[in-house]
Amino acid sequence: MVFLFVFVLIVLSVCAVSVWKWVGPEPAAARPWRADVKPPPDSPVASTEGVLAAQLAAGDITPEQYAEAMERLAVRDESRYPLVVPPDR
Repeated sequence: MVFLFVFVLIVLSVCAVSVWKWVGPEPAAARPWRADVKPPPDSPVASTEGVLAAQLAAGDITPEQYAEAMERLAVRDESRYPLVVPPDR
């Protein structure tokens, strides 16, 4: 029984030491997809979809707000650029 207790204690200690280096603040380079810098809204190269995605990634808007904004963009694009389906042959 003592052997089992000591064995489990050693295994847990080895696991704790092996993951100890990952405990702590995450470096910025570990998550390059995180949008830390948002493009200015009046920038001509910043698309509306890109600005919304950056705001979602930064946590400025909720996923529900993002979905609603994308729906409004889809409705706007549908009215501006209607899809014309070619006739069947």
